[in-house]
Amino acid sequence: MCVKVKIMQVAKVYKPFFNAKNRYAILYGGAGSGKSYATAQKLIMRTTSEAGHKFLAVRKVAATLRYSVFSLLKSVIEKEGFTKLFKINETNMEFTFLLNNNKIICKGLDDPEKIKSIDGITGIWIEEATELTEVETPDGLKSDFDQLDLRLRGETKHYKQIVLTFNPTSINNWVYDRFFAKQVEDTFILKTTYLQNPFIDPAYKQVMERLKKQNPEYYKIYALGEWGSARGLIYPDYKIVPALPAYYEDVFIGIDFGYNHAYAIVLVVIEKNNLYAKELIYEFEKDNKTIIQMFRQRYPQYANLQMYADSARPDLIKEWKMQGFRVSKANKNVFEGINVVKSFNIHITGDSQNLLREIKAYRWKQDKQGNLLDEPVKFNDDGMDAMRYALTPYIDKKLRPVSKSLKGL
Repeated sequence: MCVKVKIMQVAKVYKPFFNAKNRYAILYGGAGSGKSYATAQKLIMRTTSEAGHKFLAVRKVAATLRYSVFSLLKSVIEKEGFTKLFKINETNMEFTFLLNNNKIICKGLDDPEKIKSIDGITGIWIEEATELTEVETPDGLKSDFDQLDLRLRGETKHYKQIVLTFNPTSINNWVYDRFFAKQVEDTFILKTTYLQNPFIDPAYKQVMERLKKQNPEYYKIYALGEWGSARGLIYPDYKIVPALPAYYEDVFIGIDFGYNHAYAIVLVVIEKNNLYAKELIYEFEKDNKTIIQMFRQRYPQYANLQMYADSARPDLIKEWKMQGFRVSKANKNVFEGINVVKSFNIHITGDSQNLLREIKAYRWKQDKQGNLLDEPVKFNDDGMDAMRYALTPYIDKKLRPVSKSLKGL
Protein backbone atom coordinates (compact mmCIF):
# COMPACT_ATOMS: atom_id res chain seq x y z
CA MET A 1 0.00 0.00 0.00
CA CYS A 2 1.24 3.52 -0.81
CA VAL A 3 0.08 6.99 0.03
CA LYS A 4 -0.12 10.02 -2.21
CA VAL A 5 2.58 12.41 -1.11
CA LYS A 6 2.75 16.12 -1.67
CA ILE A 7 5.91 17.67 -0.27
CA MET A 8 4.96 21.28 0.16
CA GLN A 9 8.33 22.98 0.41
CA VAL A 10 10.38 21.99 -2.60
CA ALA A 11 12.71 24.65 -3.96
CA LYS A 12 11.67 25.57 -7.49
CA VAL A 13 15.15 24.93 -8.84
CA TYR A 14 14.89 21.23 -7.90
CA LYS A 15 11.61 20.48 -9.66
CA PRO A 16 13.43 19.21 -12.80
CA PHE A 17 15.36 16.84 -10.54
CA PHE A 18 12.15 15.48 -9.01
CA ASN A 19 10.90 14.77 -12.53
CA ALA A 20 14.17 13.34 -13.84
CA LYS A 21 14.18 9.58 -14.42
CA ASN A 22 17.71 9.28 -15.79
CA ARG A 23 19.92 6.50 -14.49
CA TYR A 24 22.42 9.08 -13.22
CA ALA A 25 21.37 12.32 -11.52
CA ILE A 26 24.17 14.71 -10.60
CA LEU A 27 23.42 17.47 -8.09
CA TYR A 28 26.40 19.70 -7.43
CA GLY A 29 27.21 23.29 -6.61
CA GLY A 30 27.99 25.59 -3.73
CA ALA A 31 27.55 25.15 -0.02
CA GLY A 32 24.06 25.78 1.35
CA SER A 33 22.27 25.11 -1.94
CA GLY A 34 19.95 22.46 -0.45
CA LYS A 35 20.94 19.63 -2.81
CA SER A 36 21.24 16.98 -0.08
CA TYR A 37 17.92 18.03 1.42
CA ALA A 38 16.24 17.82 -1.99
CA THR A 39 17.67 14.33 -2.51
CA ALA A 40 16.40 13.19 0.88
CA GLN A 41 12.97 14.56 -0.05
CA LYS A 42 12.93 12.68 -3.35
CA LEU A 43 13.93 9.38 -1.73
CA ILE A 44 11.21 9.73 0.87
CA MET A 45 8.66 10.76 -1.75
CA ARG A 46 9.44 7.68 -3.83
CA THR A 47 9.53 5.45 -0.75
CA THR A 48 6.04 6.51 0.27
CA SER A 49 4.42 6.68 -3.16
CA GLU A 50 5.96 3.84 -5.22
CA ALA A 51 5.87 0.14 -4.38
CA GLY A 52 8.76 -2.31 -4.34
CA HIS A 53 11.65 -0.07 -3.35
CA LYS A 54 14.88 -0.70 -1.47
CA PHE A 55 17.00 2.43 -1.60
CA LEU A 56 20.66 2.50 -0.60
CA ALA A 57 22.18 5.72 0.77
CA VAL A 58 25.97 5.67 1.01
CA ARG A 59 29.10 7.62 1.83
CA LYS A 60 32.70 6.52 1.64
CA VAL A 61 33.02 5.93 5.39
CA ALA A 62 30.16 4.56 7.51
CA ALA A 63 30.94 6.87 10.43
CA THR A 64 30.04 9.91 8.32
CA LEU A 65 26.53 8.64 7.62
CA ARG A 66 24.97 8.89 11.05
CA TYR A 67 25.57 12.64 11.35
CA SER A 68 24.76 13.47 7.74
CA VAL A 69 22.58 11.23 5.56
CA PHE A 70 20.83 9.29 8.32
CA SER A 71 20.24 12.42 10.40
CA LEU A 72 18.96 14.34 7.37
CA LEU A 73 16.53 11.61 6.34
CA LYS A 74 15.14 11.51 9.88
CA SER A 75 14.75 15.29 9.84
CA VAL A 76 12.83 15.27 6.55
CA ILE A 77 10.59 12.42 7.71
CA GLU A 78 9.72 14.37 10.83
CA LYS A 79 9.18 17.65 8.98
CA GLU A 80 6.90 16.03 6.42
CA GLY A 81 4.80 14.43 9.17
CA PHE A 82 5.70 10.78 8.41
CA THR A 83 7.27 9.85 11.75
CA LYS A 84 4.47 7.43 12.74
CA LEU A 85 4.55 5.80 9.30
CA PHE A 86 8.22 4.83 9.45
CA LYS A 87 10.05 2.27 11.55
CA ILE A 88 13.53 3.66 12.18
CA ASN A 89 16.34 1.28 13.15
CA GLU A 90 18.89 3.53 14.84
CA THR A 91 21.51 0.80 15.16
CA ASN A 92 21.52 -0.33 11.54
CA MET A 93 20.53 3.09 10.19
CA GLU A 94 17.54 1.75 8.25
CA PHE A 95 14.10 3.19 7.50
CA THR A 96 11.06 1.02 6.76
CA PHE A 97 7.84 2.58 5.47
CA LEU A 98 5.17 0.59 7.30
CA LEU A 99 2.46 0.90 4.64
CA ASN A 100 4.40 -0.91 1.91
CA ASN A 101 7.58 -2.25 3.55
CA ASN A 102 9.83 -0.10 1.35
CA LYS A 103 13.27 0.52 2.84
CA ILE A 104 16.02 3.11 2.85
CA ILE A 105 19.30 1.58 4.02
CA CYS A 106 22.33 3.69 4.99
CA LYS A 107 25.74 2.05 4.57
CA GLY A 108 29.38 3.01 4.32
CA LEU A 109 31.56 1.87 1.45
CA ASP A 110 34.36 1.00 3.88
CA ASP A 111 32.56 -2.33 4.42
CA PRO A 112 32.01 -3.60 0.84
CA GLU A 113 30.90 -7.07 1.95
CA LYS A 114 27.85 -5.62 3.68
CA ILE A 115 26.98 -3.72 0.51
CA LYS A 116 27.24 -6.90 -1.55
CA SER A 117 24.86 -8.68 0.80
CA ILE A 118 22.00 -6.26 0.08
CA ASP A 119 19.77 -7.66 -2.66
CA GLY A 120 17.10 -5.94 -4.74
CA ILE A 121 18.42 -2.38 -4.65
CA THR A 122 16.21 -0.06 -6.72
CA GLY A 123 17.99 3.26 -6.22
CA ILE A 124 21.18 4.69 -4.76
CA TRP A 125 22.12 8.03 -3.22
CA ILE A 126 25.86 8.78 -3.03
CA GLU A 127 26.41 11.71 -0.69
CA GLU A 128 29.73 13.58 -1.00
CA ALA A 129 30.46 11.57 -4.13
CA THR A 130 33.90 13.09 -4.54
CA GLU A 131 35.02 11.07 -1.49
CA LEU A 132 34.79 7.85 -3.49
CA THR A 133 37.98 6.33 -4.83
CA GLU A 134 38.89 4.97 -8.24
CA VAL A 135 41.34 2.14 -7.57
CA GLU A 136 41.71 -0.83 -9.88
CA THR A 137 40.39 -4.02 -8.26
CA PRO A 138 41.43 -7.61 -9.05
CA ASP A 139 38.36 -8.09 -11.25
CA GLY A 140 39.34 -5.10 -13.37
CA LEU A 141 36.65 -2.76 -12.06
CA LYS A 142 37.36 0.60 -10.58
CA SER A 143 36.28 0.12 -7.03
CA ASP A 144 33.63 2.32 -5.47
CA PHE A 145 31.35 3.74 -8.14
CA ASP A 146 31.49 0.82 -10.58
CA GLN A 147 30.68 -1.62 -7.82
CA LEU A 148 27.64 0.46 -6.87
CA ASP A 149 26.57 0.81 -10.48
CA LEU A 150 26.61 -2.99 -10.81
CA ARG A 151 24.38 -3.35 -7.75
CA LEU A 152 21.58 -1.45 -9.50
CA ARG A 153 20.43 -4.08 -11.98
CA GLY A 154 17.42 -6.18 -12.93
CA GLU A 155 13.88 -5.30 -13.95
CA THR A 156 11.85 -3.10 -11.61
CA LYS A 157 8.41 -1.53 -11.81
CA HIS A 158 9.83 1.97 -11.41
CA TYR A 159 12.93 3.67 -12.83
CA LYS A 160 16.33 2.99 -11.27
CA GLN A 161 18.47 5.99 -10.44
CA ILE A 162 21.84 6.79 -8.86
CA VAL A 163 21.94 10.28 -7.35
CA LEU A 164 25.33 11.87 -6.72
CA THR A 165 25.52 14.95 -4.49
CA PHE A 166 28.69 16.93 -3.78
CA ASN A 167 30.42 20.30 -3.60
CA PRO A 168 33.11 20.47 -6.29
CA THR A 169 36.58 21.49 -5.19
CA SER A 170 39.07 20.32 -7.81
CA ILE A 171 38.82 19.00 -11.36
CA ASN A 172 41.36 16.39 -10.30
CA ASN A 173 38.57 14.10 -9.22
CA TRP A 174 36.89 10.96 -10.59
CA VAL A 175 33.47 12.65 -10.79
CA TYR A 176 34.80 15.36 -13.08
CA ASP A 177 36.63 12.82 -15.26
CA ARG A 178 33.59 10.58 -15.60
CA PHE A 179 30.65 12.96 -15.88
CA PHE A 180 32.02 16.39 -16.85
CA ALA A 181 35.08 15.83 -19.02
CA LYS A 182 32.85 13.93 -21.42
CA GLN A 183 29.12 13.55 -21.99
CA VAL A 184 27.56 10.46 -20.42
CA GLU A 185 24.29 9.10 -21.78
CA ASP A 186 21.19 8.97 -19.59
CA THR A 187 22.57 11.58 -17.19
CA PHE A 188 20.78 14.52 -15.57
CA ILE A 189 23.03 17.30 -14.20
CA LEU A 190 21.90 20.23 -12.08
CA LYS A 191 24.11 22.89 -10.54
CA THR A 192 22.70 24.98 -7.68
CA THR A 193 23.92 27.59 -5.21
CA TYR A 194 22.74 29.20 -2.00
CA LEU A 195 21.23 31.98 -4.13
CA GLN A 196 18.59 29.54 -5.40
CA ASN A 197 17.71 28.16 -1.97
CA PRO A 198 14.62 30.01 -0.69
CA PHE A 199 14.93 28.35 2.72
CA ILE A 200 18.50 29.51 3.39
CA ASP A 201 19.24 31.05 6.77
CA PRO A 202 19.53 34.87 6.27
CA ALA A 203 22.61 34.93 8.51
CA TYR A 204 24.29 32.29 6.33
CA LYS A 205 23.51 34.34 3.25
CA GLN A 206 25.16 37.36 4.84
CA VAL A 207 28.28 35.29 5.54
CA MET A 208 28.42 34.30 1.88
CA GLU A 209 28.00 37.89 0.74
CA ARG A 210 30.87 38.99 2.99
CA LEU A 211 33.01 36.22 1.50
CA LYS A 212 32.20 37.55 -1.97
CA LYS A 213 33.75 40.89 -1.04
CA GLN A 214 36.67 39.49 0.95
CA ASN A 215 37.83 36.78 -1.45
CA PRO A 216 36.07 36.60 -4.83
CA GLU A 217 38.10 33.59 -6.05
CA TYR A 218 37.29 31.51 -2.99
CA TYR A 219 33.66 32.65 -3.25
CA LYS A 220 33.46 31.19 -6.77
CA ILE A 221 34.54 27.76 -5.55
CA TYR A 222 32.92 27.54 -2.12
CA ALA A 223 29.73 29.55 -2.63
CA LEU A 224 29.08 29.25 -6.36
CA GLY A 225 30.31 25.67 -6.64
CA GLU A 226 32.58 26.21 -9.61
CA TRP A 227 35.16 23.55 -10.37
CA GLY A 228 38.60 24.61 -9.19
CA SER A 229 42.04 23.17 -9.63
CA ALA A 230 44.14 21.47 -6.99
CA ARG A 231 46.29 24.59 -7.13
CA GLY A 232 45.69 26.56 -3.98
CA LEU A 233 44.41 23.69 -1.85
CA ILE A 234 46.41 23.62 1.37
CA TYR A 235 45.81 19.95 2.14
CA PRO A 236 44.99 18.34 -1.22
CA ASP A 237 45.86 14.83 -0.02
CA TYR A 238 44.14 13.28 2.97
CA LYS A 239 42.34 10.06 3.79
CA ILE A 240 39.05 9.43 5.56
CA VAL A 241 39.36 6.65 8.13
CA PRO A 242 36.73 4.94 10.30
CA ALA A 243 38.62 5.28 13.59
CA LEU A 244 41.82 6.29 15.33
CA PRO A 245 44.80 3.90 15.24
CA ALA A 246 45.38 1.42 18.06
CA TYR A 247 48.77 2.91 18.96
CA TYR A 248 50.38 6.30 18.89
CA GLU A 249 53.56 8.20 19.59
CA ASP A 250 51.98 11.51 20.57
CA VAL A 251 48.46 12.72 21.30
CA PHE A 252 47.33 16.30 21.86
CA ILE A 253 44.18 18.40 21.77
CA GLY A 254 43.79 21.72 19.97
CA ILE A 255 41.20 24.36 20.91
CA ASP A 256 40.02 27.26 18.77
CA PHE A 257 37.72 29.49 20.80
CA GLY A 258 34.56 30.78 19.23
CA TYR A 259 30.99 31.90 19.75
CA ASN A 260 29.52 33.41 16.57
CA HIS A 261 31.98 31.29 14.62
CA ALA A 262 32.62 27.71 15.68
CA TYR A 263 34.18 26.74 19.00
CA ALA A 264 36.30 23.82 17.77
CA ILE A 265 38.14 21.16 19.77
CA VAL A 266 40.18 18.59 17.85
CA LEU A 267 42.06 15.50 19.02
CA VAL A 268 45.28 14.85 17.08
CA VAL A 269 47.10 11.53 17.22
CA ILE A 270 50.59 11.05 15.78
CA GLU A 271 51.72 7.56 14.77
CA LYS A 272 55.06 7.50 12.92
CA ASN A 273 54.56 9.65 9.80
CA ASN A 274 50.78 9.68 10.14
CA LEU A 275 48.50 12.32 11.63
CA TYR A 276 44.99 11.35 12.69
CA ALA A 277 42.48 14.09 13.55
CA LYS A 278 39.13 13.60 15.26
CA GLU A 279 36.59 16.34 15.81
CA LEU A 280 35.43 16.41 19.45
CA ILE A 281 33.52 19.68 19.77
CA TYR A 282 32.20 22.00 17.06
CA GLU A 283 29.58 24.31 18.49
CA PHE A 284 28.15 27.77 17.90
CA GLU A 285 26.81 30.33 20.39
CA LYS A 286 27.96 28.49 23.51
CA ASP A 287 30.07 30.16 26.17
CA ASN A 288 33.33 28.79 27.51
CA LYS A 289 31.81 27.40 30.70
CA THR A 290 29.20 25.43 28.75
CA ILE A 291 31.84 24.00 26.41
CA ILE A 292 34.01 22.91 29.34
CA GLN A 293 31.06 21.10 30.91
CA MET A 294 30.19 19.53 27.58
CA PHE A 295 33.76 18.34 27.09
CA ARG A 296 33.98 16.90 30.61
CA GLN A 297 30.72 14.97 30.15
CA ARG A 298 31.45 13.66 26.67
CA TYR A 299 35.15 12.92 26.94
CA PRO A 300 36.24 12.12 30.50
CA GLN A 301 38.89 9.81 29.00
CA TYR A 302 40.67 12.84 27.51
CA ALA A 303 40.67 14.96 30.67
CA ASN A 304 44.39 14.51 31.36
CA LEU A 305 45.68 15.11 27.85
CA GLN A 306 47.78 18.14 27.04
CA MET A 307 45.77 20.85 25.28
CA TYR A 308 46.87 23.84 23.21
CA ALA A 309 44.47 26.74 22.80
CA ASP A 310 44.23 30.04 20.96
CA SER A 311 46.70 32.33 22.76
CA ALA A 312 44.60 35.39 21.88
CA ARG A 313 42.20 34.46 24.69
CA PRO A 314 44.28 33.99 27.89
CA ASP A 315 41.13 34.57 29.96
CA LEU A 316 39.46 31.49 28.48
CA ILE A 317 42.63 29.43 28.86
CA LYS A 318 42.69 30.42 32.53
CA GLU A 319 39.10 29.23 32.93
CA TRP A 320 40.04 25.81 31.53
CA LYS A 321 43.01 25.62 33.89
CA MET A 322 40.85 26.49 36.88
CA GLN A 323 38.71 23.49 35.99
CA GLY A 324 41.76 21.23 36.24
CA PHE A 325 42.70 20.85 32.57
CA ARG A 326 46.24 21.02 31.19
CA VAL A 327 45.90 23.86 28.71
CA SER A 328 48.77 25.90 27.28
CA LYS A 329 49.00 28.69 24.73
CA ALA A 330 49.21 27.44 21.16
CA ASN A 331 51.86 28.50 18.69
CA LYS A 332 49.85 30.59 16.21
CA ASN A 333 52.46 30.78 13.46
CA VAL A 334 50.08 29.83 10.65
CA PHE A 335 52.59 29.17 7.88
CA GLU A 336 54.91 27.10 10.07
CA GLY A 337 51.97 25.24 11.56
CA ILE A 338 50.58 24.33 8.15
CA ASN A 339 54.00 23.08 7.07
CA VAL A 340 54.14 20.84 10.13
CA VAL A 341 50.68 19.42 9.36
CA LYS A 342 51.72 18.84 5.74
CA SER A 343 54.80 16.93 6.88
CA PHE A 344 52.49 14.07 7.94
CA ASN A 345 50.16 11.77 6.04
CA ILE A 346 46.82 13.27 7.05
CA HIS A 347 43.87 11.14 8.15
CA ILE A 348 40.47 12.46 9.28
CA THR A 349 38.00 10.20 11.08
CA GLY A 350 34.75 9.73 9.24
CA ASP A 351 32.63 11.14 12.08
CA SER A 352 34.48 14.48 11.89
CA GLN A 353 31.88 16.11 9.68
CA ASN A 354 33.02 19.70 10.07
CA LEU A 355 36.71 18.91 9.75
CA LEU A 356 36.00 17.12 6.49
CA ARG A 357 33.92 20.03 5.23
CA GLU A 358 36.67 22.50 6.10
CA ILE A 359 39.66 20.58 4.75
CA LYS A 360 38.05 20.12 1.32
CA ALA A 361 37.93 23.88 0.78
CA TYR A 362 40.93 25.07 2.83
CA ARG A 363 42.93 27.22 0.40
CA TRP A 364 45.74 29.73 0.16
CA LYS A 365 44.82 33.33 -0.55
CA GLN A 366 45.59 34.77 -3.97
CA ASP A 367 46.61 38.27 -4.96
CA LYS A 368 44.97 40.17 -7.83
CA GLN A 369 47.32 38.49 -10.30
CA GLY A 370 46.37 35.04 -9.08
CA ASN A 371 49.62 34.40 -7.23
CA LEU A 372 49.32 32.25 -4.13
CA LEU A 373 50.13 33.92 -0.82
CA ASP A 374 51.57 32.28 2.30
CA GLU A 375 48.30 32.86 4.12
CA PRO A 376 45.10 30.78 4.09
CA VAL A 377 41.67 32.18 3.33
CA LYS A 378 40.19 33.09 6.71
CA PHE A 379 36.81 31.42 6.30
CA ASN A 380 35.37 28.19 7.71
CA ASP A 381 38.72 27.26 9.21
CA ASP A 382 38.02 26.84 12.93
CA GLY A 383 38.67 23.10 12.88
CA MET A 384 41.78 23.61 10.74
CA ASP A 385 43.09 26.09 13.32
CA ALA A 386 42.38 23.71 16.21
CA MET A 387 44.12 20.85 14.39
CA ARG A 388 47.16 23.03 13.84
CA TYR A 389 47.21 24.27 17.44
CA ALA A 390 47.36 20.67 18.67
CA LEU A 391 50.74 20.34 16.96
CA THR A 392 52.32 23.18 18.95
CA PRO A 393 55.06 20.89 20.38
CA TYR A 394 56.07 19.99 16.81
CA ILE A 395 55.99 23.62 15.69
CA ASP A 396 58.10 24.57 18.72
CA LYS A 397 60.26 21.46 18.19
CA LYS A 398 59.77 20.56 21.85
CA LEU A 399 58.50 17.00 21.81
CA ARG A 400 57.91 14.82 24.83
CA PRO A 401 57.38 11.05 25.18
CA VAL A 402 53.87 9.80 25.96
CA SER A 403 52.16 6.45 26.45
CA LYS A 404 51.95 4.29 23.34
CA SER A 405 48.48 2.80 23.77
CA LEU A 406 45.16 4.32 22.79
CA LYS A 407 43.27 1.91 25.02
CA GLY A 408 40.53 3.80 26.83
CA LEU A 409 40.72 6.86 24.58
